[in-house]
Order: sequence, then C-alpha cells, then structure tokens
Amino acid sequence: MQDFITALVFGHLDVKAEEAMECISSVKIFKARVGAPFKKHEAQVIGETLDSIRVKHGGKLKTADIVSEAKETQNPLHEHFEWDNNEAGEKYRLQQARMITSHIVEEVVISGNKEEQRSFMSVANVDRENVYVSLEDATTVVDYRAQLLSRMINILENLTLTMKLFREKDSSK
Repeated sequence: MQDFITALVFGHLDVKAEEAMECISSVKIFKARVGAPFKKHEAQVIGETLDSIRVKHGGKLKTADIVSEAKETQNPLHEHFEWDNNEAGEKYRLQQARMITSHIVEEVVISGNKEEQRSFMSVANVDRENVYVSLEDATTVVDYRAQLLSRMINILENLTLTMKLFREKDSSK
C-alpha cells in the first residue's frame, strides 16, 4: 500500500488529466456524501452557506464560527443543529464516548512486526444499529469484515482523488 501511495503522490502511476478533479469553476457544485445527516437536495445550500462563513472569516472555516452563524433561525444550517441543551448535552456525551473508544489501541503482530491498531471497530449489527466490536471480531466475522473493507476502499478512493487533485495543481504551476 505504501508503494501505491508513493507512486501516486510522485506521479509514477498513469493518471489521465481528464480524470483529475476540476475545481476551476467560479460556481462550486456541492453534493452530499453518502451518510450525510441532511438530504441530498440540501447540499448545495449547505455548501454555499459553509463557504460564505469561510470567506467571512478570512478563508478559514472553524466549527465555532459555524455554530455561531447557525444560531440565527433564518440560517440554512440552523435546523441541522440540536438547540435543546439537555438533548444536545446527551448527544455530546455520546460523541465523547465515540472519541474515547476510537482512541484505544492494542498491540498486534502483523507479519512478525508489532503494530498498534484500534481495539474497537464501528460496524452495523444485524439490527442495522451502529456498535463497536473487538478487533478480533472485526477481522473474523464476515459481515463486519465486509463493512470495514468497503469503508477502507471508499477512503482509498477519496484519497486517490485528492492526490490526483494535488498532482494537477502541481503540474499547472
């Protein structure tokens, strides 16, 4: 995998220019990624709103600025936030639990080398509920393994497109 990434970054793979992402247009077209917490048809307005906040704050988009702007009821982002502090507090604690769980690693031996790997993996169980399973179950239970491999492929595809974009920007200089 390291060789693949190195070859892609340094231009040793055959990548056609027309396959590279184009971001030259003066009008950005925003779309929702799979799993977005909003409807697909809302993506353009949400993207434009986020971009206008970014521009308003000197080209940098900060989460605190997004929340501040979204407090205004007429802001298109407003409805996508939980404004009831009791409910928001509970949701925040759930997010904290996710963060704690995702930052625990264990030492495993891969091809004779000791490596650190996340101890708990997030998957959907048979009831389609998101749960964490052990690293052992994640790598041996067929359904969990398929979910994680699919997620990894998606991540690699996104990274590949981003690297193509970097290469295009570098070659246009």
